[in-house]
Amino acid sequence: PGGQSEINDLHVPLGQPVVIRMISQDVIHALYIPALRIQMDTIPGRYTEMWFKADKAGSFHLFCSEYCGTDHSEMDGTLTIMQPADYQTWLTHAASSQTLVSAGETVFQSYGCSACHRANSTVKAPSLAGLYGKPVPLEGGGTVIADDSYIRDKILNPDAQKIAGYKQTMPSYEGKIPEDDLIRLVAYIKASKDSAHD
Repeated sequence: PGGQSEINDLHVPLGQPVVIRMISQDVIHALYIPALRIQMDTIPGRYTEMWFKADKAGSFHLFCSEYCGTDHSEMDGTLTIMQPADYQTWLTHAASSQTLVSAGETVFQSYGCSACHRANSTVKAPSLAGLYGKPVPLEGGGTVIADDSYIRDKILNPDAQKIAGYKQTMPSYEGKIPEDDLIRLVAYIKASKDSAHD
């Protein structure tokens, strides 16, 4: 929840619903957790999701189950299912010094997003405050819901799904922004609720 990240490991609380939102940075992979009998592909350029509620504490194997290259056999890790109190302790000790949202604000500033998407901007760009989960009117009619995929896609390809009432001036960030920064930006935009974050 605070933006903690792990490599080859996944810690989750026992008896609570867990949603995993995934995207690949290179080729198709698949997260496979045999003990839970779940598997989901991760695809470049598109989010996929899976959810589960673990009912047994312990440590279990997780794998990539999609052949993805010469190091495929080394893509494994450990799922650790913990009692809720132990999980909270782990979260406290594994906490990032910066939350995902505050890291996203830093990225927002560093890529110059604030120059157009702040309330006092001279460029007429859509407000991002309270955008997440809301319908966005499209040029030519129709709407789309501003979810993780829409926001990510709009950053990478602003010419797609043009927003009604706005001239398209935003440059494409395709190939210019790493996936980790996209995740941080989306987290920041999701959390932007008031005019201070326009």
